[in-house]
Amino acid sequence: MRVDLYPELIDILAGASRVLKSRNFFLWQRDGEANPGDIPLSFQPVIAEKIVERAFDKNACVLCARRISYKKDQFAAKPPQRPYLFLVHNDFLGPRAGIYNEASENTLFEKMISGVLGFSPREVLVREILRCHFSGEETGDTLQLKNCETHIRHDVDNHALKGIILFGKAATFVFPDKAALAEKQNQVFEWQGVPTMVCAGPNRLQYMRDKNFAKDQIDAERQKIFETLRIFKEKIIGAT
Repeated sequence: MRVDLYPELIDILAGASRVLKSRNFFLWQRDGEANPGDIPLSFQPVIAEKIVERAFDKNACVLCARRISYKKDQFAAKPPQRPYLFLVHNDFLGPRAGIYNEASENTLFEKMISGVLGFSPREVLVREILRCHFSGEETGDTLQLKNCETHIRHDVDNHALKGIILFGKAATFVFPDKAALAEKQNQVFEWQGVPTMVCAGPNRLQYMRDKNFAKDQIDAERQKIFETLRIFKEKIIGAT
């Protein structure tokens, strides 16, 4: 069973639904035929998929009833070389993905971390803030985050973690209010009982490049990221 393909199937069905509802096309409809816009195109995985997955992975979570599938390696036991947790978010994380699904973002992330902190991000524990795939409409729901926080606390206790960084969209899930998130910039605060910081992710820089932002704007954003990581290194890593 290819539960990892559920997100792609949902995207295809959502796209078809948008096309039908837009009515920006000519369509023959036979007498008595159902209106195409009324055809149900939503998809929810059957319960049997969850039961089978749970049987194969005793560490897998079953807290969220409406999850689509697990993200890659999110429940694997892998003690980090360094006692820090980096939380990220990918809308889709494929079976061959790295920390980020996009290769360019992976490369940027590696450079960000190694350039300032002096070690590879693979030496710390890197997890998805949401460890499972959900539909686009439900991603980031408060209940999902609450359930996933039980796993974060488990990681903190199990690996005696000393610091956390919430990168990019992971930070917006924890602090959905923009003003509250802005107040956390370059600040060390306690979250899950651990010193924590928020930091823009590589996808922010990639977005600015793709949208042809001015070089000085991109450089300024890069400097903000480097400054956050420098503070993390000085005040959190240096204190442990």
